[in-house]
Amino acid sequence: MVGSTALSGKVDPELLGGLIRRYQDAAAGAIGRYGGFVAKFMGDGVLAYFGFPRAFEDAAGRAVRAAIDIVTEVASIELPDSTRVQTRIGIATGFVVVGEIIGIGTAQERTIVGETPNLAARLQALAVPDTIFVSDATRSLLAGCSSSNSPVNIS
Repeated sequence: MVGSTALSGKVDPELLGGLIRRYQDAAAGAIGRYGGFVAKFMGDGVLAYFGFPRAFEDAAGRAVRAAIDIVTEVASIELPDSTRVQTRIGIATGFVVVGEIIGIGTAQERTIVGETPNLAARLQALAVPDTIFVSDATRSLLAGCSSSNSPVNIS
């Protein structure tokens, strides 16, 4: 969610919490529709896996379709100043090891080892608002797929 830190200084925390929940619900819904797994919500960010716990031959395409839906659905969330919420998404493809569950209660999460999640986070940070930034490996897997009907810019 773009600009949530600045927004936190301008709006009531309850209102901000509601906006972030709507953002998270939109993201989780899109991720789930394409067989993804929400690994973690990190404030205004989301970490999702495609290919865990169930592998898909078209995991990269599923991730991109979910990302397109996220950008589209998040744009329908209106901020107090009547502007729309924006998001930026990074998608990376590669091997990771998803390990044991660590933590207790709501702090539980699975350990993950590999460069792919870090690369996705870096790509997300480089993306401009309402853009999906994909790694070279993801782009290779998507070769031949058409995104010309996409309402967003995939770089």
